[in-house]
Amino acid sequence: MNKLRQSFRRKKDVYVPEASRPHQWQTDEEGVRTGKCSFPVKYLGHVEVDESRGMHICEDAVKRLKALWTRKLRTS
Repeated sequence: MNKLRQSFRRKKDVYVPEASRPHQWQTDEEGVRTGKCSFPVKYLGHVEVDESRGMHICEDAVKRLKALWTRKLRTS
């Protein structure tokens, strides 16, 4: 009975954040490809990651880099 009731319910729309919609990235992509954009960054080092996507992957990599940096400072 529960499955029948669920089949009649309207499914919720999947939320897609504004930033991940491709039409909003077109101007940014063109600017990057033509060299009109600059991104000031600080080089922390390099670390190998398992996957190439995801914020959690980036956060873990930065944590590992910072941990390596503090270990180097302690041994000096």
